[in-house]
Amino acid sequence: MTTFYNNYIAFCSFLIGQNPAYTASFQPSSKSKIALYANCLLIPVLMWLINTFMLVSHTLHGGTFMAIVASIITAFLIFLVERAIIMAPSNKFIVWFRMSLGFAIALLGSLALDEVIFKKDIDNQMLKYREAIVEDARKNVENAYQLRIAELQIEVNKKAKVWENTLQAASMEADGTGGSGQKQVGAITNLKLSVANRHEQDYRMESSKLDSMKSNFETEKRNAMLSAQKNFSEESLLLRIRALFDLVTDNLIMLLVYAIFTFVLFCLEFIVVLVKLFSTESIDEKIEKERERLLMLKTQKITSRGEYLYRPEYEHPMVKQALEMVNRNNSIFD
Repeated sequence: MTTFYNNYIAFCSFLIGQNPAYTASFQPSSKSKIALYANCLLIPVLMWLINTFMLVSHTLHGGTFMAIVASIITAFLIFLVERAIIMAPSNKFIVWFRMSLGFAIALLGSLALDEVIFKKDIDNQMLKYREAIVEDARKNVENAYQLRIAELQIEVNKKAKVWENTLQAASMEADGTGGSGQKQVGAITNLKLSVANRHEQDYRMESSKLDSMKSNFETEKRNAMLSAQKNFSEESLLLRIRALFDLVTDNLIMLLVYAIFTFVLFCLEFIVVLVKLFSTESIDEKIEKERERLLMLKTQKITSRGEYLYRPEYEHPMVKQALEMVNRNNSIFD
C-alpha cells in the first residue's frame, strides 16, 4: 500500500511539473497538496478530452478518427496550460493573467460541453433555422416574379378583352344585330373575323408568355428552396452556439437550467485557478521559500565581500604609482 501511495505521489508530482525524487521527502501535508493539484488539473483535461470527442464525432459529425485526434491534441494543450498555471509563481501580473486565461478556458469549455449536453434541443432550433432560410428563399423568388407576373397578367387580360370584343362584333355582323344590319356572312363579317383572329393570336401569344413565366417561377422557387436546404449546414458551430442562446432566452425555465449547468461546468473548468489562488502554503513550500531566501542572502554577502576585497581601481598603473609614493613618504617619517 505504501509503495502504491508513493508511486501515486510520484505520478502527481510529474503531472504538476515537480521532480518526484525531490517530493518523495516531503511532509504528508505537502504530498496531499501535490495530489490535490494533480486531481484538479485532471478534471478540466478529462472534460476537454471527452467533450472534444463528443463534439467532433456526434455534434459536428467529423468522424471517429478526427474526433480522437482532436480530443488528444486539445486535452494535451489544456494540460500544458493548466500545468503552467500551477507552476507559475505568484505575483500581481501572473495572478491576473492566470485568472484571465482560466476564465477564457472555462468559458469555452462550458460552451463546448453545453453543445453536447443540449444537442437534441439545439437540433430542434436548427430545424427552425432551416425552415426559416427555405421560406426566405421562396419569398425572394416570389418577390422577384410577383410584379412581372402581375404586369403580364394585366396585358393578357387586355388582349383577351380586345379579342372578345372583336369576336362579338363579327358575330353581331353575321346575325344582323350590329354593324351593317344585314343578316349574312359577307365580306364585312369575314374582315371582322380576320381581325378577331389576329387579336386571338396576340392573346394566345401573351398567354403563352404568362404560362412560361409561371412555369419558370415554379421551377426557380423549387430550385431556390432545394438549394437553401442543401446549403444549410447543421454542423456550423457558431450557428449552433447562436441557436443555444436563442433557445434559452426564449424560455425562463430553460434559461435557469442552462445557467445552473453552465455554472457547474464553469466551476469545474476554473477549479485549478481557484485552488492555486486560495490554497494555503504547505510546510515544504515555506521551507523552500526560506531556503531560497537564505541562499539569496548568502549570495549577496559573497558578492559584497568580493567587491570589498577586490578594488578594480587599484589595478590602474597611475593609481599603483601614487600608492607607492605615499608608502615611501610614510617610511621617511617613521
